[in-house]
Amino acid sequence: MSDAFMMSVDAIDRRILEILMDNARMPSRQIAKRLREEGHDIQDRAVSYRIERLEKRRIIQGYETVLRRLLVEDFEALYLRFRTVKSSEFISAQICSFIADLPNCLMTVTVSGKWNLLVLTAKDELGKKSGKQIIERFHEYIEDYRTANLKFESINALNMQSVMI
Repeated sequence: MSDAFMMSVDAIDRRILEILMDNARMPSRQIAKRLREEGHDIQDRAVSYRIERLEKRRIIQGYETVLRRLLVEDFEALYLRFRTVKSSEFISAQICSFIADLPNCLMTVTVSGKWNLLVLTAKDELGKKSGKQIIERFHEYIEDYRTANLKFESINALNMQSVMI
């Protein structure tokens, strides 16, 4: 977690955030009950106050609907190495722009060392992979590529989001 995030919330705030990330619609009364069951001495009003304070400090920036994927194991990592004909930054920017419009691409990451770009994708409902579209579209710039299937064993969503703050 980032240092700024760690210093701005205490253990109870972090636990409230974890609960809200699991179910953003949970009432303060139920959150307080769960916290009391975990050994924290806190009342409903204090939970409501803490949530309001987290919203004012923009640690909580909103609530959204998240659709759960049916096939959580259908992810792929695509590693790309570019030819040295053009600058890798130029090619990365073109690919990232193209990827922004693909519905199943999750993230792109520049990579140091042998590879230039890492693209994380999810298969669509028909099992098609976005990586294949990327290779077909940019094949003249790509010297080599590798793919690997990913299976996420666990994700700590609170830590992931705090890194992005």
